[in-house]
Amino acid sequence: MIKADDKIADVLTRFPGLKEELIKRNRRFSNLYNPVVFNAVGKYARIRNVAKVSGENLEELLEFMNMEICQEKS
Repeated sequence: MIKADDKIADVLTRFPGLKEELIKRNRRFSNLYNPVVFNAVGKYARIRNVAKVSGENLEELLEFMNMEICQEKS
């Protein structure tokens, strides 16, 4: 289960298919394609930070991400 204090890089390393789904959901996530940004920010940015910067509601984003990883596992 993904939580608000999880680091985005850790989550996307565990669930690589989630990156594409996040980008489909919100174009602001397209920075995740940039390896420089991803490596510099991804190691420190937590899901709560990513939600705030992208303009997403934290609870809705967490629900979306957790639903996606459930589908990815099956």
